[in-house]
Amino acid sequence: MRLAEDDRGRVPFALLGVLLLVASSAFAASLATPGPAPVDRSADVAADRVDAEATAALRIAVRNAAQAAAREPVTVAADTDVGSALDGPETFRKYLRLRIFLAVRDAMDPVEHRRGGSAARASFGESVESADAAIERVSIAGVDSGTELRVTVRGLKLTVEADGRVVDTRRVDRTVTAGVPVLALHDRTGEFQERLDAGPLEGPGLARRTTVGVTAMAQARGLGQYGGLPISNVVANRHVALSTNAGLLDAQRAAFGRSDPDAAAGVRAATLQTGAADISEISPNSRVASAATGQLPDPNDAERVSARDESGALPATRTVSVGVNGTADEAFLELLRGTNGASSLDSILRDGYRAGASVSASTRTISNERRPRPRSPGENWTLVRSDTSKSVDVSGDGSARSGSRIGLGERRLYAATRRVTERWRVERTWAKVNETPRTTSASWEHVHRVRVTGEARIRGSAAPTRSVRPLFESGGALDGPNLREGRAATAALVSDLGGPDEIARSAVTGGRTRASRSLTGDRPANLESWVYADVADLRDRVRDLSVEVDASDAGTGQSNGAARLAALVRDRRAELVDAPDEYDGVADRTRVAAREVYLDQVLAGLDERAGDTRSQNAGIARALNAKGLAADRVSELAALTPDPPAPRTDVGSDGGARGEAVLVPDGDPAYLAPDPVEGTLVDGVADDEQYVGLAVRNVNVFSVPYGDAADIVTRTLFGDPGRVSLHTAGQALLAAEETLQSHPDPTLRHRRDVLESKVEGSMTDVRATATRTLARETSLTRAERERVTRRSFARFDGPGERAVAATDGSLARELASVASATDTSARGDSPAIAEDRVRTALRVDLRRVATSERVRVPESAVDDAVSSVRAEIEREANDAAERATERAITRATNDTVGGIPAGLPISPTLSPWVATANLWIVESRGAYGRFAVGVDGEETTYVRDGSTVSLDVDDDGGRETLGRSERVDFRIKTVALAVVPPGKLGVGDTDGNTDERSVAWSDPSPGPRCITSTGQCPRENSE
Repeated sequence: MRLAEDDRGRVPFALLGVLLLVASSAFAASLATPGPAPVDRSADVAADRVDAEATAALRIAVRNAAQAAAREPVTVAADTDVGSALDGPETFRKYLRLRIFLAVRDAMDPVEHRRGGSAARASFGESVESADAAIERVSIAGVDSGTELRVTVRGLKLTVEADGRVVDTRRVDRTVTAGVPVLALHDRTGEFQERLDAGPLEGPGLARRTTVGVTAMAQARGLGQYGGLPISNVVANRHVALSTNAGLLDAQRAAFGRSDPDAAAGVRAATLQTGAADISEISPNSRVASAATGQLPDPNDAERVSARDESGALPATRTVSVGVNGTADEAFLELLRGTNGASSLDSILRDGYRAGASVSASTRTISNERRPRPRSPGENWTLVRSDTSKSVDVSGDGSARSGSRIGLGERRLYAATRRVTERWRVERTWAKVNETPRTTSASWEHVHRVRVTGEARIRGSAAPTRSVRPLFESGGALDGPNLREGRAATAALVSDLGGPDEIARSAVTGGRTRASRSLTGDRPANLESWVYADVADLRDRVRDLSVEVDASDAGTGQSNGAARLAALVRDRRAELVDAPDEYDGVADRTRVAAREVYLDQVLAGLDERAGDTRSQNAGIARALNAKGLAADRVSELAALTPDPPAPRTDVGSDGGARGEAVLVPDGDPAYLAPDPVEGTLVDGVADDEQYVGLAVRNVNVFSVPYGDAADIVTRTLFGDPGRVSLHTAGQALLAAEETLQSHPDPTLRHRRDVLESKVEGSMTDVRATATRTLARETSLTRAERERVTRRSFARFDGPGERAVAATDGSLARELASVASATDTSARGDSPAIAEDRVRTALRVDLRRVATSERVRVPESAVDDAVSSVRAEIEREANDAAERATERAITRATNDTVGGIPAGLPISPTLSPWVATANLWIVESRGAYGRFAVGVDGEETTYVRDGSTVSLDVDDDGGRETLGRSERVDFRIKTVALAVVPPGKLGVGDTDGNTDERSVAWSDPSPGPRCITSTGQCPRENSE
């Protein structure tokens, strides 16, 4: 090993040099200073003073920089060299670190202290080469939930001079804490923005709250419209704006612990204003509302209502009841008529009294003697011939007519026993040469016991297998004949076979011993009415069976109530049939068989409904897809319920250095309205401009049941999307006629006449069906049937009322009532049964024809009439606004124009009609012109107004662009659903404006804007 490489036991030369230098200095000092001398400590004093002043300056610089960064935050980096250093997920924090560096750099320049001949100064030393390097010199951390800012600055240079000579230079890191909640303000604003960006199903926030609010309004106003209130626009943009702003308040409270007091007052004012508009609604004309309610405060005015918002939780998802309803009647009529694969009631009654009778014989041998062997009369005799004879004797007499049970539904009705003796005698002839032939004889016998029985068995039935008692004898339910004919039938079969002696003889000798025949017994006179009443009672019970489904699922094609009903009936079938453990005679068994057959038809009808519902659901899904919506997502949106309100909270803790901080948001404008507000109310926007903070759009999907979306739904079922149901056409005709009474417009009259002729033509089929049903179900003559039909139709005023009456059942009820009063013979039935039968038949037959494809009315005729009615509504509204009197407004909103049908009936064919649903696609895009968050009682304010930030980073006297702050904004797209009971005019917008857009919703870029040619907002003071 070389010496140069051997480091064992070596002392570093640098350390030796230090030791030699210190030793020599001490030795020299001892030689030069023989005694104590004064010490100059001015350098130490100057260094200490600079150190303290630098720390103080650092703390001030950090505070000022943090407050400046809050006033002018950068959340989006600029596309510049300096901006690239801020780019990334921590843009604001990098910007804050850079701003602190620049502030500290400027604050260190004047930090210098002189003392005697000594001087000390603090600086950042050499300048940094880039923004990245500057940012690296500073680190920050939030303390006590971000209410305090802890900053560490690295590389601070402290220099000490004495008599012009540098005696000490040190680089130190300094850490200070400033009571500026800049990070809390920024982070809480970020949380607020996250709540504005969250989708309605992804988490709590603005979109979810808006969805719940608009859905609640749609449901409430939809029910009001259904109940007869003059509501033509169920969901208006004002409702969307109100729900959106209420959601903003919730999001502020959740993010900051407080909401903007001005915004809360604005929401209260808007609630009153929206409610006033709803009360006086007949058109969007604001003059109508003003005349009816007087001046109300604007949501963004300084003078606002100060009452507390006492609104409770919004209603949860509603359910609708899906019942068996008309399917029970259809199955009952099928049972009566024996149609659609069902056995008719007559055949069930007849089959219930069918039986089979049979006779047979059984033989048992008592004794069986052997035939004697031939016995020769002597030697050499030869048997030459043998003659045998037989005789049969039958002894015994009498027979039993028992009714013993031998099986389920089987009885022994006849029994006789005979003794049959078979006797044989044989004579044998013997021959011998030269002898006279001799004859010998022998006899033997067989004795048999023969039992002759007659039995009867009831035929198979739809009724569950049970024992029947009594049977083949009078009695049981209704105390009827009860197949007592079985005894006579078996006796007749015995007689036909020659009686029991002959049957016994034949049983032994091989003759005919068996016979059978079918029989249909007499029925009690009141059997049909008794069974009819029983199944009718079951029909009424089944009609009332129902299941509850979510309204949201029903309205979006996500449920199949008919399938669930079928499952319910199957589950409860045994309970509904209610078969006894033992039938009380044949009548009781027949009654239960009718119930079984009836339930088979109910299930067949429900299964058919379920199939039609599946087709309708597929159509709804296609209609929603055409609007860019997924049915399952729409259902989830409609099922949302409100989140609990966030509590009022503070930031930080009492244990922190600065204590708790109360964050107060402040948005400009406070209430984001779809209408323009003056620039004087929006900081950062020029005072002479107008700013629109909210763009709103809502599209009614099923505004009328014959629109494009509904065509997609019904195409699978009816094939022709260009035709409208008779029910809807009748409603439209009524609306036109009602409007004409007070508005005799020639165009409307012409269109009414065209529609009336189309409806009247469809009603011809309805009239013919009514006449055929009366012919089938009554004993009325042709003239009487025509008279009943004419009188019943005349009870309804015009084709419109008759069309609606044909679909809602009132025409059937009227026909049944008149027919029952006219038909006194009742075809042998009791009056109650006769009336029930004709009423049921008319109800089913008329509903079928009134909802069939062949009576549908051309869409063009309906659309023309509805368009004219809408025109009259608008004209009347404008006239009322011009008169601006409460009396005029009342007249405009009270029975002077007809109602217009709307919505999608949730039923494939309106039979049965489960509910009417409608959907609104709701969109809103908003932004605060300026959004600030301050600390109650302090100066620090965090501002987001979209402004650009520039600073002199490289100290060359020019300002470099760092980036800008993002405005607090949001975009929402959701769906509102309303579901109302079946019947009436349904639910939906009927004002003709199916796509309602606010002033700021204009292509190609809808959204918040100023009312300028470009939509851009000139900044205040032209900054």
